[in-house]
Amino acid sequence: MESCPNIILNSDASENVAYNITNFPAYIKKGQLSSYPDFRAVSHWHDDFEFILILDGQMSYDINGHKISLQTGEGIFVNSRCFHYGYSDSHTECIFICIPLSPQLLSTNNYFVENYLNHLVQNTNFPYQKLSPAIQWQNSILCNLEALYENNLEKIHPFTILEKTSHILGLLFDNMDSFSDNKQNNDDVIALTAMIGYVQKNYSNKILLKDISTAGNCCKTKCTELFKKYLTTSPMLYLNQYRLEKSIFLLQNTEMSITEIAYACGFSNTSYYCELFHKNYGITPGQFRIRTS
Repeated sequence: MESCPNIILNSDASENVAYNITNFPAYIKKGQLSSYPDFRAVSHWHDDFEFILILDGQMSYDINGHKISLQTGEGIFVNSRCFHYGYSDSHTECIFICIPLSPQLLSTNNYFVENYLNHLVQNTNFPYQKLSPAIQWQNSILCNLEALYENNLEKIHPFTILEKTSHILGLLFDNMDSFSDNKQNNDDVIALTAMIGYVQKNYSNKILLKDISTAGNCCKTKCTELFKKYLTTSPMLYLNQYRLEKSIFLLQNTEMSITEIAYACGFSNTSYYCELFHKNYGITPGQFRIRTS
């Protein structure tokens, strides 16, 4: 079963989704939460809209510090450049469809972009929308997401994707003003996004707390407060978790030695990497590689 896409960083430290077809910016795959260590993805952000549809099970989803519970049949829309991640504290399995779609899919006309698309993309008061099958316009989006997956299983069909994307974004555009319960400090979100981006771009190098706080143009105390408030973790724990996630990709997809992986992911030595890996996942990196090979 497929998981959510491997991520590559852009120059601004946002994440660049590895699309199904390189030059057509849409990603449509089925995933399972157990494919993530500890049933928890690492918070990230990218320019793409992201949609999740829960096929079976349940998942908690965090967008800019807002925590949303998703059940079978429900879904969520995450707006562009909002940091987000899915998880299960109880380690409960969840099968879902993951669909990041780039705004570039509909960016061919300046009038449309300036008067419609940008009003959705740049609406900081609309970071997400939970999608319920009990609400007609939201159920229409959920049906479109399911159709996107079913119609593109064997081969990507660009015309279908453009049609469904246009319909989905039109429904969100028409209803985004009804989203009134989100009150967030945009300065906090901007600072935290910059700090997360710094970690994602520089995780393979030595990073100190002051480096992370400087990236967000704040002091170390404020930096720690923001990570605790929005991600329920500390900056350095987030850094280690991100490094561990990157190491897992290397364990599964390369023949690099454990030592090479440790240094490539920014750990100061192999012993510390193995100790931290075992503490988080209950097995050693070598055991994990054998078990998932």
